[in-house]
Amino acid sequence: MVKKLQKQYETPNEGWDEERIQDEHNLIEEYGLKNKREVYKAQSQLRSIRREARKLNAAEDEEQKEDLVNKTQRLGLTKSGAALEDILTLRVEDFLNRRLQTAVNRRGYSDTIREARQLVSHGHVYVDGQKVTIPSYLLTTTEEKNIEVELPEPSEEESEDSDESQEAENQETEENEEGEE
Repeated sequence: MVKKLQKQYETPNEGWDEERIQDEHNLIEEYGLKNKREVYKAQSQLRSIRREARKLNAAEDEEQKEDLVNKTQRLGLTKSGAALEDILTLRVEDFLNRRLQTAVNRRGYSDTIREARQLVSHGHVYVDGQKVTIPSYLLTTTEEKNIEVELPEPSEEESEDSDESQEAENQETEENEEGEE
């Protein structure tokens, strides 16, 4: 029997809501997301964790409460010593900050968030020695410390082109300096 795949996100009920659309656009720009589906996935992850926290808040099972708090701490969403109430205050940005793409950019391995996405998807990023090519990979607190980036070397053609352009720039500056005298 074939396993039926489940949709990983829910789309908004209302098609046109200018404020929501603007918020989604801002998230896409800030975190370098590919499309709105990635925003919806992060919102769905947040929604499921918050739903579970509300359910456990009403229940008496301390072990499950502790498991959920430990899970959010392991993912770096909450600080140590957090309670269920802290989970209820999480925002979508907290999830987006835990993405590998964001971590690569914030560590300074890339100039832009889009470049960080390209580094990850092209296989230049290693987490705990394993190549990870998924920009939306959620880092745990232990994995966050073990990110390695092997920056690609420029090809010979690019090096020759840059050498030629550098020489042309040097000649232009020399000509400008002579013209000023």
